[in-house]
Amino acid sequence: MDHGQQEQTKEPPQRAAVYVRISDDPEGTERGVDRQEADCRAYAASRGMAVAEVFRENDTSAFKQRTITLPSGERVRRVVRPQFRAMLGFLARGKAEVMVAYDLDRAVRDPRDLEDLIDAKVLNRFKVRSVTGSLKLDTDADVAMANKSSADTARRVTRAARQQAIEGTWHGGRAPFGYRCEAGTLVVEPGNAELVREAAQRVLAGESLYRVLTDWNARGIPTGWGGEWSDKTLKMVLRNPSIKGVRSYRPLLPDGTRAKASQMSAKAAWPAILDEDTWQQVNDTLDARKQARTYYQGGSKRVFPFSGLIRCSDCGTAMVHRGGVYQCHHSGPGQCCRAIRAAEVAALAEEAVLAVFSQITLDPARRADSAKDTTARAGLAAVLDADRARLARLDDDHYDGLIDRAAWVRQRARIAERVEKARRDYQAAMPDAAPMIDVTTVAAEWEGRTPLWQFQAASLVLEAILVHAHPADMMTAVPKRRDETTEAFHVRRDAHRAKVLARRVEFVWRA
Repeated sequence: MDHGQQEQTKEPPQRAAVYVRISDDPEGTERGVDRQEADCRAYAASRGMAVAEVFRENDTSAFKQRTITLPSGERVRRVVRPQFRAMLGFLARGKAEVMVAYDLDRAVRDPRDLEDLIDAKVLNRFKVRSVTGSLKLDTDADVAMANKSSADTARRVTRAARQQAIEGTWHGGRAPFGYRCEAGTLVVEPGNAELVREAAQRVLAGESLYRVLTDWNARGIPTGWGGEWSDKTLKMVLRNPSIKGVRSYRPLLPDGTRAKASQMSAKAAWPAILDEDTWQQVNDTLDARKQARTYYQGGSKRVFPFSGLIRCSDCGTAMVHRGGVYQCHHSGPGQCCRAIRAAEVAALAEEAVLAVFSQITLDPARRADSAKDTTARAGLAAVLDADRARLARLDDDHYDGLIDRAAWVRQRARIAERVEKARRDYQAAMPDAAPMIDVTTVAAEWEGRTPLWQFQAASLVLEAILVHAHPADMMTAVPKRRDETTEAFHVRRDAHRAKVLARRVEFVWRA
């Protein structure tokens, strides 16, 4: 056989599909995936492979799951990795004979993805290789080793994160508002830290989050992401335990999401912006406002302060604000069609409510009781924090083998019972609905307050505003007299409306 025939019978090089991935790249530089791609290309070249396609997933988790809807309509939890799926399809169509990744945990972290990769390999007969040698699925032993290695990596990452929390060090990522990250730790950013203190003091003074964020947006103050403030972003800043110098730990759940409640807390290695008491008072205030919204079924976007209080005297239902009037909800052919001008009844109600509040004085004994309640809540909060810290230490002792499982179960049940009792006592010690309203200052504070606050304040003294039918002995409309000036007509008309309004509106006050 001559040299030409040898060239013709020589097999072409195997084609490789390269897959590279980085979990976190907040700056979007893609340097990590670039390095992986270079190493994978070098690996393929050293083994005589030709790279047919490169599938890149930058800033993409291979573990965190999301809720998606399948074509059947079923909602399931899945890891969403479009390029990984595209690579499996590429290999299934016979476009390459080998899959090359840098490492096992760069290719798969979720057991479902590993199973899909194994199934695709068996059906389409391609090879799986990695630069580090950790990903190889030629035999059953290789598959078992890949499963174990993936699980070991997850456990090491979880343990390392827990140890960081115990030591109070920063876990990385974007720094909370009020701080900046330097050399792996948090440093107070003076300008933003002062804004956090300002927001806390304004909330404690009774201002709503909406007023604070509206003011900040008007002043051109950006969030940590450079956008505008919203109720959610401001609330996240004030509720973040990092600003009180506490490092919390929320572990990853099996579905890849973070636990909603912190499992442990430790003193942070960075300085606090708010002291513990102030932070707790701010969060108690936000919790109480949320409870009040639930109680009144109002909602934070209430537009009219007396909606829900204005009711039809015949059918008893709350009248709805429509087109400048309050109208009976049962309006329709053959039903109640009562209506009243919204501006007039609101002005009358506001005047009556403020007159009542201007005469209220708070008994000194009630002020003392309020101070005692605040002290009691602070004590219960301290008990809760201490017992939660004991639970965290107990879990660590069991994990490290210092106590056996029987002792761990017995002690944990006892402490958990104390935690639950303290939590119930703390909830019972919370003030009633509309807790941040001082009845002695409502009249002075009314102007400029939000409709929700005004509704809560009015509900303290007012049970309902009943709207009666138009008096039969009074005209429904005032005609303009001949040769009467417009100004005189308006004065006479307004006086007539005031008399009608006084007879139509009845206030039902609380005892």
